[in-house]
Amino acid sequence: MRSLLIGLAGLFITQTTNAQDSFSFDAPDPETDRLVERCLETEGVNMLEDSDVICYNSAIFPEQFLKLNGLPEASRIIITSPGGNVATARGMSTILDNRGEPAVIAGQCMSACAMVILPGLDEVHIHHTAHIAVHGITMMKFRQWWGWLKEDATPPPMALMAAQLGYDFGYILHHSGADHMRDHLEGQKVDLGYIQTISDLMLEDALAHPCRVDPKDYWGMLDAAHIRRFLGDRIVRMEAFAQTWDDPNNQVYKSITEPIAEKTYIFESDLAEADC
Repeated sequence: MRSLLIGLAGLFITQTTNAQDSFSFDAPDPETDRLVERCLETEGVNMLEDSDVICYNSAIFPEQFLKLNGLPEASRIIITSPGGNVATARGMSTILDNRGEPAVIAGQCMSACAMVILPGLDEVHIHHTAHIAVHGITMMKFRQWWGWLKEDATPPPMALMAAQLGYDFGYILHHSGADHMRDHLEGQKVDLGYIQTISDLMLEDALAHPCRVDPKDYWGMLDAAHIRRFLGDRIVRMEAFAQTWDDPNNQVYKSITEPIAEKTYIFESDLAEADC
């Protein structure tokens, strides 16, 4: 996977293919490209050898982000991550806030990386190898969530009561994710639309598709226009990265996912389990 991401370096595109979002991207920087290549080949959380650059190439778990907290001051941090628990990611976001170094988002920035870490950063360079995608229709309401895999059935009174009293464990997990997003984005002074917009888009795409999977198993790609709209001048540099599922920059995930719309996809393994 890393070698494929590294190979994207030659696929620089100066403008998006969508006329609505047409604007120039920054050209790739050879020095940053070399550092990113090294980071994508280095698992874990470390200072890159012979540099003052931190490489965070790991899932978001306490052991990893606490190691980040113990590293010396750096000129920048390269972050590539498949994500992790949203609540746990908020702990890492706090550490990054306290450290204050500029960050380079490269390779996969999935799930909690895109939902929590990215909107918590202040000086961000989006590298051309980036694939940024959020996980799940986070903002789906209970009634729709309950009936999603039940042919849109209406929840009975007992199901509503169980949810209200906290006895529906599945919904607790779903609802806590939405609460964490609201609290985190408010704390970072980022508009809730950062997650609400993409959640609504995934819901719209999912409703139009003949096969349904668990709400948490939908993935929505964040494009340049979305990131610029909600993160504004926090983005100090942006290279042409994967904008849509069929974007030439999206090589890795095409082999293991199935698109249901321009920016929404499902992993093939989750689609197979749905048995549609």
